[in-house]
Amino acid sequence: MTATNVPDKGRDTLIESLLASSLHNPALLEKFHIPRFKLRLATIDAWGVKKGQRLLDIGCGQGESSVALAAVVGDAGNVTAIDTAQMDYGHPFTMRDAQQHIKNSALGPRISFHQVDAASFLTDLWKPKDAPIDGAVLCQCLFYFPDESEVQNLFTTLSHAGIAPIYVAEWSYTPSHEPQRAHILATRAQALYHRYKPQGPSELREQNVRSGVDQQAILRAAQLAGYRVAKEDLVTPEQDMREGQFEVEYVLGPCFEQRVKNARLPQVQETEINDAVQELKTELEKPLYSGTTNVMAMDVWCAVFELQQ
Repeated sequence: MTATNVPDKGRDTLIESLLASSLHNPALLEKFHIPRFKLRLATIDAWGVKKGQRLLDIGCGQGESSVALAAVVGDAGNVTAIDTAQMDYGHPFTMRDAQQHIKNSALGPRISFHQVDAASFLTDLWKPKDAPIDGAVLCQCLFYFPDESEVQNLFTTLSHAGIAPIYVAEWSYTPSHEPQRAHILATRAQALYHRYKPQGPSELREQNVRSGVDQQAILRAAQLAGYRVAKEDLVTPEQDMREGQFEVEYVLGPCFEQRVKNARLPQVQETEINDAVQELKTELEKPLYSGTTNVMAMDVWCAVFELQQ
């Protein structure tokens, strides 16, 4: 398993198409939108997705992965995108607005959106003879899952439906470059908060990190559901990918601190979260970071799972 760089060939043209098909803030093109699409395309390239494939994009959110997949599979392929989130989730663009914009775009005819979980979709809505699925995609969505057992349930659902391959991408949580450590520590602090906080609906502007299931947890869940790893790789985001910096600044900011206080956790749990935040602060004292400017986003682990024979 080796780190790969984001591919350059034809990328600029693809990104122009993705931007035209997606709601975005023009002021944040270089800082946010373009780096994220570059990472999505690099991930899809690492998986080996081909033209003509018909894919189920699980946990599609506002459709960032869906539109990138649609661009790659071409007119002969399609993407069925599903998510259970509220349609008014998201800021500054809601799920409803973002998905509707994609539907009306040049790539829209290749994508269908459904507000449903995977089990309900495969049981109640999917008609295999009319709409065959060549594979399922889990593109950095598993951090939304509350725990490893729920990840295993999803793999079991897909296994019972006979769906393979499954294309998985998640943060690696292992640094290949020292400046990635701060991103890892920031996500761990958030994972602790979401593990301990009382259950309830997500806030509309809540951060993405949830349980932070790691590579080993995903591998266990997939194996127990009858899948094996057919291929895996690491994608190292380019330097302009600021996700690590954003997560670090959020954890160190007043919003996260207030949410921890508002959760009214037992003292031992609140202390554990605060200790994780302090570990992040200590890490950032190293000269290599220059505050948060040089925080690198961690690598993305990309895996392709096939059903065991």
